[in-house]
Amino acid sequence: MNILAGTASAALITLALVSPPATGTGDCSTSGDAFQAAMAKVVDALRNYEQCVAGSKGKDKCAAEMQQLDDAHDDFADAVDDFKKACP
Repeated sequence: MNILAGTASAALITLALVSPPATGTGDCSTSGDAFQAAMAKVVDALRNYEQCVAGSKGKDKCAAEMQQLDDAHDDFADAVDDFKKACP
């Protein structure tokens, strides 16, 4: 359980430190906002998954929370791709 908490904490710290640079283009700004929203969604989903796993006591597979995290990651990956295109 401590390994999961450590991994989750490391992921949260990494996500919190990753921030797109500010630039002057409108598309880049919009992509930056979308990136920030996607990042927040991942952090939220990770917290929910961590809480489920910590409270599972072997009785909950936390599949819904894992799916939420997977969906958030998909959105994050799309936001990263969009950001790379809009903010070269």
